[in-house]
Amino acid sequence: MTMPQVSEAERARYQEEIQRGWSRFFEPRRYDCPWCGSTDLTQRLRTTDIMQRKPGVFYLDRCKTCNHIFQNPRLNIEGLEFYYRDFYDGFGREFIDGVFASQGWLYEPRAKIVEGFFGPEGPKNWLDVGTGYGHFANDARKIWPNTTFDGLDMGSSLFTGKERGWLDTIYPGEIDDHVEAIRHRYDVISMHHYLEHVRDPRHDLDVVADVLREGAYVSIEVPDAQSWLGKAFGRWWAPWYQPQHQHMLPLPNLLAALKERGLNPVRVQHREAHIAGELSCAVIFFLTHVSPNPDSPWLPERTPAQRKLHEAIWKVAPKVLQQTFKADFKYLGPAVMRFGGSNAFRVLARKEG
Repeated sequence: MTMPQVSEAERARYQEEIQRGWSRFFEPRRYDCPWCGSTDLTQRLRTTDIMQRKPGVFYLDRCKTCNHIFQNPRLNIEGLEFYYRDFYDGFGREFIDGVFASQGWLYEPRAKIVEGFFGPEGPKNWLDVGTGYGHFANDARKIWPNTTFDGLDMGSSLFTGKERGWLDTIYPGEIDDHVEAIRHRYDVISMHHYLEHVRDPRHDLDVVADVLREGAYVSIEVPDAQSWLGKAFGRWWAPWYQPQHQHMLPLPNLLAALKERGLNPVRVQHREAHIAGELSCAVIFFLTHVSPNPDSPWLPERTPAQRKLHEAIWKVAPKVLQQTFKADFKYLGPAVMRFGGSNAFRVLARKEG
């Protein structure tokens, strides 16, 4: 896939930022769990940015009391801007758009989680928070053709989704920016792999509980960091997704938090929420780590030898990935779904009076 050209000014900007050091992108390390307050913590993961190869070392700690896993030290606002930049937009835009477009098989079960709770025509309106380009909304329309699908997210991808006709109404920015506009408006609000990205998941749950009208639903899907797959694949496990994932919520913690806010879980899916592709993602991450895109503006200027190595590796990569995809979807994925260990879970909850 062809990547966009990077201007010399943009490359110089990145190099200047990197020369100033990356430790300034982090908050002070904390010694208590942000979920339950326990000080009984242990390090779960140490890794680098294996997706973009931007500089930095990232740590995930696990609370032994409640099993909450969190980034520690956590990125500050400046750090989030640095590491998110050119991932969903800019330099990485075309690639990530293609990744989302290839995952249509994921969107149907997410849309069907509300089956049985509405009439045959489905929900009247649906807000997808963290919608990106709106790929989920575009596919969900096939299941619920009479439903209006709106989207909320940061970045230019939201506007692209609107231009493509995938999203009816869009809300640029964070959910806090649109509380009054979305209050009591939607039958369903979905957050698919969104809560793990935010700085305070409970705050966002507070907002959802506030804006949902009585009898409306919230659908949440997040990675399951308790899966044995996380140990099997180590730092190459896709759901760790550092440095973007700041919180990894265990299912019991999420269910308790929903109930505390008057959001009654009515459907929980674990096995059904598994996202096959662990082996393929691990191979992609490893190859990217060994030979990242030589045009990435945050990397030092690559030598001719490094460019030739990159070309050689990614020339044979499609053949390797063809086999790993086959193994993922024919063997590993079905085995995980049959014997347990799903890498995600999905919860549908109803706002009670």
